[in-house]
Amino acid sequence: MMSASSRRNWQVFFGALFITGILSVAWLSRVDFIDANMLVPIRHTAQLAFAIYILILVARPLQQLLRKPWTAKLLRNRRLLGVAFAAVMTTHLLLIAMRFGSQPELTYPLGNLLVGAGAYGIFYLMLITSFDGPTKALGRRRWKILHNTGLIWGGIIFGLPRSVADLSDPDYLKLGIPFLLAIVIRFIAWRRSIQRDSSRSPA
Repeated sequence: MMSASSRRNWQVFFGALFITGILSVAWLSRVDFIDANMLVPIRHTAQLAFAIYILILVARPLQQLLRKPWTAKLLRNRRLLGVAFAAVMTTHLLLIAMRFGSQPELTYPLGNLLVGAGAYGIFYLMLITSFDGPTKALGRRRWKILHNTGLIWGGIIFGLPRSVADLSDPDYLKLGIPFLLAIVIRFIAWRRSIQRDSSRSPA
């Protein structure tokens, strides 16, 4: 029998997949089927996935720093946020496949392809291990390694500039600045935890 947490995971996954898929199809059905229009839902799904990623990234450090009811709720729902992230990224992947399938002349740099394929591999492993059975089978230590690796890989994809020119590009800054703030929040929380541990240590 499926557990209650697993049912919630599937509900969130298919709900997010359905909503982002329907909105993307609705957009594409009312515009000309050209590359510029196909890029619109591709960008929007990437931006939505990034917003969810940022929430996942700051959930624990915000709770450590603020300890408010809303930060506690955010942390409790971090696993569901991860499931929603995987669903939105699935829609994003399907839109990319549709774009390249409809335009065979398009090419994709091999380096970007390898990084993207690796990211999706990790993201789907993270999705699988968001369910109770695989989580127990993997073990706590390996689970943490996998999910921390996924967070780092997500940062490489979403947050790091591809070139120096990106640092002055408004499209990049919409991602880069929130990512930098999230890293600062995590660093502050880490420093506070180190200081607390030091103060509790016997002299």
